[in-house]
Order: sequence, then C-alpha cells, then structure tokens
Amino acid sequence: MKILRLYYKLPPMKGGMEKHIYFLTKFQNISDEVTVFFNQGDAISSNDEKILPWIKLYKIKPLFIGVFIFYFFIIFKLLFNRKKFDSIHIHGDWSALVFIRIIKKLTQAKVVTFTSHGIIANNFQHSKLLPMTLKNVDLIFTTGHESAEVLQKLVNKKVIVQPSGVNSVFFEPPFFEPSKNIKFQVITVANLVPVKNLIFIVELAREMSDIDFLIVGEGPEKSTLMRSIQSYGLDNIKLVGFKTPNEIKKIYDISSCFLLTSVAEGTSTAVLEAMACGLPIISSNAGGLDKIIVNDVNGFIIYNFDKNKFIAAIDRIKKDINLRDIISMNNRKLAENFRWEIIANRITQLAKQTLYGEN
Repeated sequence: MKILRLYYKLPPMKGGMEKHIYFLTKFQNISDEVTVFFNQGDAISSNDEKILPWIKLYKIKPLFIGVFIFYFFIIFKLLFNRKKFDSIHIHGDWSALVFIRIIKKLTQAKVVTFTSHGIIANNFQHSKLLPMTLKNVDLIFTTGHESAEVLQKLVNKKVIVQPSGVNSVFFEPPFFEPSKNIKFQVITVANLVPVKNLIFIVELAREMSDIDFLIVGEGPEKSTLMRSIQSYGLDNIKLVGFKTPNEIKKIYDISSCFLLTSVAEGTSTAVLEAMACGLPIISSNAGGLDKIIVNDVNGFIIYNFDKNKFIAAIDRIKKDINLRDIISMNNRKLAENFRWEIIANRITQLAKQTLYGEN
C-alpha cells in the first residue's frame, strides 16, 4: 500500500504529534511505502519531500494561514508531478481537510484517514465546520477517549480511539534497580502549559514535604511555576527541564509513581511510557484515562481534582510496597499492547480493510 502522509513538522521538531508521525511512518515503511510531505524537520526516509523549507510555516499566525499555504503548495506540486497513492493520512489541524477532495483526485487515492491529536472543543468551528470537512474522510482516529466520544456525536461515522505508541527504550530493563531506602519520588513528564495544571502539583508538594516531586519538561509556564515554588520556599519539588527519552527512562527507574494532573489530554503518551517502566499511575481523568487505568490495579484515577484524594493515593502507594509491586507488574504487562509495532500494524490493517473493502 502506498501512503501519502501530510503534516508540516517532523522531528527533531519537538511535540507529541511529531513523534507519533515519526514512529508510525518508520514502522509502516517496513511493509508498505510511505511518503511524507512536510515543511520543517528531518526526512524519515528517502521518499519524503520538504515543502517550502525556507519558510517556517508553523510560526505564521493565525495557524490556519500557515496550514493553507502548506496545502496550496502541495496541490501545486501534485499538479506537476502526478504521483499515485492508495491512501492519504492527514494529522493535526482539521482545517487541512478543506483541501482533501482535490488532493485525493490528484493522487487517485481511494482512502482518506484523519487523526485528531487534540481536544474537540464545544465551539462553532468544531460543532459545525469540523463535521462538514469529515464527510470526505473514510477513517477517523483520535488519540483520546473523550475526544472520540465528542466527535462521535458530531459525525455519523465510526471514530476509533488510537493512542500513540511507546518508544521501545521504555521497555528495556532498568538501568539500575532503585533502592528501597531512597526517598519516595513522584515524577511528572509534561509540557509546561496551563492545560497540564502543574500548579496543582506545587500545592501537593506543600502538603507532602516528605516526598520529592520532579517535573520534566519545558514550556511557557516555567517562570510561573518557579515563582510559586520559591514563594512557598519549597525544596521538595524541582523542574528539571527537557530530557531525552533515555534520560527520562533513567528517571523513571528511580521514581516511585507517575503523577498526571491535566485538565484535558488525548491519551497521555507519558502515562503509557511510565507504565512500561512499571510505575503506578495517579491521574486525573483527562482524556478518559479511566478506560485504561483501573483503581488498585494500575494506580488511581482521581476525579474533580480533589487534593485530599490525590494525597491519599500517593500516600497509599508509598506505604503499601506489596500493592506497588503488583501494580508495577500489571502496568508492564498492559503497556505491551502499546508497542509502536502493534499500533502501526493496527492502523495499517484498518486502512487496508477500508481500501480493499474487507470487514
């Protein structure tokens, strides 16, 4: 199957969607042929082509203008180079779907797939315009359960929940076994943005002075978080900045549990990575994580940001070492279902079933 993938950023540009596209393309290229049209980043294979590389389209505001320029030049390119594809896969900004009919015609593609990586909002664009653009889409994926439920109500088509896969580094044996005598450490990996609700972790750190909290990531909220930490005089919470997957793996290996306090998410890839390392998960229900995390089995889901319940869950994981060991075993096993080769194969097979009319 020949696949045309369209998105304007690829690694080393940072972002969860960029990683998703990289690994999906890498594994699909093992058995199929994928071409990615992109604007910034590095090609994944020799098939890929850069569109207007001298202009950083992602910096143009508002965002949809950069998206429209990107797709206009893709159409221009296809007009003079009529490459044929079986399937087109668009990621990210749904406004790109405005161009899908002409791109489909130019490439003679039979299947159009769209993956939504973000939150489906209750606004005019999503409630009225998005359903109209999805009429020309054959396969719809979302990375989170909440987004799928909202989108399912808007369109008369099946919406498939498909979280991102987990980088293989997180399935490797621990770099070293943590000592049972080290201080209990709670780890969070997230972009430092308002929707992650990281100020809530600062409040937890104020209440739990005997526990270390570590936040991995960069973002615009960093200075706000630093001021808050300093104003309370806290020495049990640290912001350690951006870390590579190997560096994060080493931190997971000496941590005791993973904490997520987001207001909204897809399905957090960081949660799945932490599970692959055997960490218990304590989380809000962002993205419908209660479809994956079962209380007392994989960790704890806390609703309505009840601070006392978050504290009680962390305290329980700290004190009940037997429960922690059981959860660790459960999470390593469950995370196996999210290996990238499994995710990529599922997406590919669904596209082929649609292409060839199989049930």
